[in-house]
Amino acid sequence: MISKQKTQYIQKIWDNYVANQKVHDTKGNELPNIDEERLAAIVELKKFINDFQSDKINIYQFKTNVDSFNKRNNLWGFTATKGQMFFNQLVKNSESNIKELTKLIQETIAEPKNLEESFTKIAALEEYSQNIYSKAKDKRRAPNPGSVSYFLSYFWQVQDYEKWPILYTSLINSYRELELWNETESQVEAYKYFYLLNEEIKKLLGSYSGKDINNWSAEHAFWNFKGNPNKQSTAKLKKEEVEILEVEEEKIITVSTSFELTDYLIPKVAKLIELGNDKEKSSSSKGSAYEKLVCEIFKQLDFEVNILGQGSGRNPDAIIKHSDDDTAFLMDAKAYSNGYALGLDDRAIKEYIDKIIPSLQKERYKKFGFIIVSNSFKSNLDSFINEITWNTDVRRFILLTSEALLYLLAYKTKNRISTSSIIETLISLGNPIEAKDIIGKLDDV
Repeated sequence: MISKQKTQYIQKIWDNYVANQKVHDTKGNELPNIDEERLAAIVELKKFINDFQSDKINIYQFKTNVDSFNKRNNLWGFTATKGQMFFNQLVKNSESNIKELTKLIQETIAEPKNLEESFTKIAALEEYSQNIYSKAKDKRRAPNPGSVSYFLSYFWQVQDYEKWPILYTSLINSYRELELWNETESQVEAYKYFYLLNEEIKKLLGSYSGKDINNWSAEHAFWNFKGNPNKQSTAKLKKEEVEILEVEEEKIITVSTSFELTDYLIPKVAKLIELGNDKEKSSSSKGSAYEKLVCEIFKQLDFEVNILGQGSGRNPDAIIKHSDDDTAFLMDAKAYSNGYALGLDDRAIKEYIDKIIPSLQKERYKKFGFIIVSNSFKSNLDSFINEITWNTDVRRFILLTSEALLYLLAYKTKNRISTSSIIETLISLGNPIEAKDIIGKLDDV
């Protein structure tokens, strides 16, 4: 039973949502027609599920189809850690018994007949994941059992969005703020508590608003809740004040995380952005210090880093490698306070590639990329990037901001993310990769 005081808080959260009617995706982009877009997306997603259930496509094809679709239609946050990454790790750790996993996924993602059956399905996948996770030497490469309820409830909602709410971490965090959440020992207990609490909140809001409140309406209201239920409603503000408030809220949403960045960085690397913006040091001194710090961060991301840097002739600043994935990146660090533009570097970059890739191929590396790290980028490099990826062995050309690199390191430290998953994240995002993109990909949904 929700207390009278907490009921009033929930009503204020609803009033703020109704006044703003704004929903954002995990990257901070406004989704004005999210419900309509979800209904259209469900039609396509159901086809993938049906084809998988009827063995028209195998689990690898199903995984790829779901991944590709959600990257183009990020309407549920499935591209983040508890969705696609969990699925990838499940499959990768089950290649020796892929038939068993296929059968398990087919059975568990099928819509439950009732709430009790949902618990049986969650328990089955949780046990399977826990068995892999408990035996894994490197937990970062294993499917985290804590992702099971989100993963399954996503597929159930696709099949019946009115029946099944998705257990988002962001919703649990909101409930914690309101002291409505009881910590649980298992994913079954978590989803049971969440489901019943969600039903109670829907009834409460339905009675308050005089409307039929569905899972999506309740979800959207709490998505934008930031821990202050007494936040002033924009309905009574002047136009100018509304615009200011919306801008401030959008900034928060754009780089909103479940943690403080500096809590997971050592002081030395935390100064990367400040170093890139430094206007007092000479360009060569600043450039050298910035390069070394970027290389240090890649080492902390568990890459093998060969520093070339200034004074080594026409070379990139470093070569960063990960032998487990047969992957190597050529890397340049650009300490430009006003933003990096390509300029005369295009010819040098081509020379780097022609000179270094053959030697890396002799070392049996098979996949190659090029990374430029800078505080910001002020020119469109699309045509140049297309030329490089079309005419050379470099298949990914990545523009990575300093802040995004720091967030990569923070997530790696916080969640013990593997280097393989970091590479997967980098190659899956469009340019330039900013902090909000890393947050949207790696933060708990």
